[in-house]
Amino acid sequence: MPDHNTLSSMKIVVLGWGQFGQAIGSLLTYNRVAFTSADIDSPLKHSADLLFQMVPTQFIRPAFQTNQQFIKPGTTIVNGAKGIEEDTHQLPHQIIQDLGPYSHYYSLIGPSFASGIVAQDPTLVSLGYTSDEHVELIKDVLQTPYFRIQETKGIGLLELSSALKNVYAILCGYAEGRGFGMNTRAKLIALALQELAELGKAMDMTDIEVTAPGIVGDLVLTCSSAESRNFQFGLLLATKGQAATTFNQAKTTVEGRHTSKSAQALAHQYQVDLPLSDLTHRIIEDGKDGAQHFQAFVESL
Repeated sequence: MPDHNTLSSMKIVVLGWGQFGQAIGSLLTYNRVAFTSADIDSPLKHSADLLFQMVPTQFIRPAFQTNQQFIKPGTTIVNGAKGIEEDTHQLPHQIIQDLGPYSHYYSLIGPSFASGIVAQDPTLVSLGYTSDEHVELIKDVLQTPYFRIQETKGIGLLELSSALKNVYAILCGYAEGRGFGMNTRAKLIALALQELAELGKAMDMTDIEVTAPGIVGDLVLTCSSAESRNFQFGLLLATKGQAATTFNQAKTTVEGRHTSKSAQALAHQYQVDLPLSDLTHRIIEDGKDGAQHFQAFVESL
């Protein structure tokens, strides 16, 4: 249990009260840690000493701009968003540093569905950091007997993986929708790890092993479960065809759809071949013609 005498004077805020924000709130409540919450369209009421940033990636910039007076340079920020900003092709830590400077930044990434956290399923996630100054504080307020945190020095590859795995999950969902089995899914996951490592190297993000829970674990979970929004999106693409119609039917945020466009831009910028990301982007854009692209791909590699 955290030291409540130490925490009593701290102002702890969960910004972004969606499913994952509420899951983080459930951990704080379990540990009897007092906090306040705010959603994207409801500004903060006071300054934050410890901020859990759970706003989806596409809305981080306006959320921080709205609350800039309450998010100080000394605020400890723990990001839980996964994705790449569509207009700038920036990861969450890059977006936030654009708005900073914020020197106490951490990234909480891992194989965890919000529903599983609330249901108290045993869960292991990664906490990425550049400085470990506040690592123990974050672990103290979040860890429970069922929710464990593994420290991971480095942030870049962790966030890059957490974004691209949504793209790969769309492709795995599409494979299932086209009738392919687990052998094909395992092939796609293996190729995804290779593709991620290659792009990470080109972007000078080699600070984290791909065996970290927030990389390989998150990839496997998202690519293997119908509970994943991105997996469901791919499944619908395979069975319904048109991306616009599918997106409306999904009625939820599908980060991989945005990220597939940014992956194209990063591949061009860093001169890296990203065949899986490219295939996913073509399937999303081409609708019914995607089946031909997919068949040719799985038979070529």
